[in-house]
Amino acid sequence: VVIDNTILGKPNDQQHAADMLSMLSGRTHQVLTAVAVSGPLGILSSCVTTNVTMRELTAEEIACYWLTGEPADKAGGYAIQGLAAIFIEHIQG
Repeated sequence: VVIDNTILGKPNDQQHAADMLSMLSGRTHQVLTAVAVSGPLGILSSCVTTNVTMRELTAEEIACYWLTGEPADKAGGYAIQGLAAIFIEHIQG
């Protein structure tokens, strides 16, 4: 999940994605990544927090990014490992 004063899940539609990306634009937010593995000896789980700083985005960039299809099923409306890597100024964690 993406956290910036609220938990941001996957966008409902283009406007929701644009609202989330506009909110994250020019700011640092947190991305929480978790994994759990279950086996005969029990369950192991881990959660890692990463601080991500996004550069200022224009409305045109956000609209064009939506057209790629990438943000439709991504928490916070973006995929740092995908095309949105160009939006990122700094990663810590």
